Amino acid sequence: MVMKRTVVFGLAAGLSVALLGSGQVTAAAEADGTTVTKPAELCLTTIPDIGPATWAKMKGKSSQAIVVRGYGARSDQNTTELWQRTTGCWTKVDGWWGLNGFNGWDEAPWTGSLRSPAGVFSLTSTGGRKPNPGTSMRYHYGPQYWEKGGYKIYYPKQIYNYVIAMNYNRYKKTAPRVTRQPDATTGSGYWFHQRGLGSTRGCVSMKKKQLVKTLRWMQPNQKPQVLMGPEKWLAR
Repeated sequence: MVMKRTVVFGLAAGLSVALLGSGQVTAAAEADGTTVTKPAELCLTTIPDIGPATWAKMKGKSSQAIVVRGYGARSDQNTTELWQRTTGCWTKVDGWWGLNGFNGWDEAPWTGSLRSPAGVFSLTSTGGRKPNPGTSMRYHYGPQYWEKGGYKIYYPKQIYNYVIAMNYNRYKKTAPRVTRQPDATTGSGYWFHQRGLGSTRGCVSMKKKQLVKTLRWMQPNQKPQVLMGPEKWLAR
């Protein structure tokens, strides 16, 4: 007669957790009647490597966060991540390499600085020169050509097919392309947009399929926000 036993792996049992991932161990366990109980998944109540000073800037009860981790204060490269909170636990949905301002980051970038704003900003408005790709967010379809602030401005590669406006120095209820800004002494018009030929003037860029996925993932009732800046700044 085969005796049936239960093996429970705890979080502290590093070797046991590592063995759980082996197909051979799993097969052997099933062959001799062993029931393997997987360790409970760890609940992340905050997003990893986001420090208390940055976390304190999160506004309201947001359940969606885009984290843009710049490689350095003067780097034009970053890792962009999508994070979802469900029943109090944060889970990483996706992530990829991205580009930002040519001169890196600043907490108060000015027009022409070629720096991206470091901070925590709400995300309420989207748009682009192409029709809505399936987002539930407020979307402004604007195929204007040569209009100041319009989406269809000439570039060697079109980058404004779809955009997500970051609420840094802008009126939240307006379309992304609206150029009016509350504070004329600092920059405005910072977006997520499609990747062009290189780093940006201050926006954050990604591939088209990544941008469309982000737009479809975002939900207005989840109050999405972006936490962005150099890795060391975010970890404060």
